[in-house]
Amino acid sequence: MIAPRFAWLCLGLILSIAAVAADAPKPAPVQTTPKLKILNKQIAANAEDAKAYSNRGYTLALLGRKEEARADLQRALVLDGKAPMRNRVGWAYFNLGDYAEAVREFEAAAKLSGHEAHYDYYSLVLGYWGTGDTQRALENYDLAVQRDPRLGENKTLHERTLEWTPLEQRAMHETYVLWSKAWKR
Repeated sequence: MIAPRFAWLCLGLILSIAAVAADAPKPAPVQTTPKLKILNKQIAANAEDAKAYSNRGYTLALLGRKEEARADLQRALVLDGKAPMRNRVGWAYFNLGDYAEAVREFEAAAKLSGHEAHYDYYSLVLGYWGTGDTQRALENYDLAVQRDPRLGENKTLHERTLEWTPLEQRAMHETYVLWSKAWKR
């Protein structure tokens, strides 16, 4: 049997820890990174470098600097509206949480490439997952697996997406689970 004093001491300690945790300051957002500094230099050296703008837009999206990210993504598309660039921009919009815009860019990229690019279908999975269009996410997941069988097994899907952002991984893994349980032949 636990002595009442010990129980009260434990309860007090737990409440003290909870109070300190609740008052802990939230970490400050990251404003810059070495990669961002490099991209800034690339753009300063060549203001027509669409890839540098899309990379900086993606990096800014990950840092939560939404307006700056959108400006860079729009500039990237003005400089290069081809399929690969539209797909790159779609990934940045996805990480901004702007799923409808991500879908528009992924669909445009897939149409421009004739659905021949290796990333067309799995990119569309991300966008449709984000907009809540589960049917289209699953349809595109199935097409993505046909193109890249590694996406059809949990272990190889995990390996394939190791360097993706947590949000990108979550979208693919949640779609995979549903696809593997309800769709996989």
